Amino acid sequence: MLRKLTPFLATFLAVLLDTAVIPVLYHGTYTVPLTLVVVLCAGLLLGRLRGLLYGMIGGLLIDISAGTLGVMTFFYMAVGVLVGLIVDESSDRWLGAVRFHLRRGVVAFALYLVGEIALAVYRYFMTAAFEWFYVRQILLRSLLFAALAVLLCPLLGRLFLGKRRSAAPNAGRKREVRHF
Repeated sequence: MLRKLTPFLATFLAVLLDTAVIPVLYHGTYTVPLTLVVVLCAGLLLGRLRGLLYGMIGGLLIDISAGTLGVMTFFYMAVGVLVGLIVDESSDRWLGAVRFHLRRGVVAFALYLVGEIALAVYRYFMTAAFEWFYVRQILLRSLLFAALAVLLCPLLGRLFLGKRRSAAPNAGRKREVRHF
């Protein structure tokens, strides 16, 4: 029962950290939304439907706390679904594991970069101001987001899925099927 509540609790805790704790401790341009990292990892580990669900929950809680409904909800839901479309293939070899984590990082970077570019275009049409250092800030925030996602996905995977059972003891054996 607790294993099924863990993704919701992690999303809720990330929303609390994003809205109440992190702005008090650090108010800079390089803050990374922790809720989006949790939604990205939930979509990657649990599938696109549950990624959509936790994206909706996290986005709605962020929007309610910010006072604007629907702005971040759609983006978080889209990230949860799009990352869930990625085929999760893992390999026991070291090179395969490096490629797997690199692919996670590239997908996290690309999704966050698309969201940042959309927000920058919206900001440009609202203020008609553009500076080139905005591009540098967008790229650095996207790199920080990808690094945080790559670092937190194994931890969240352990929380969401539990211990991984090794396939070595039962490898090559046929399972007997009994019908009652």
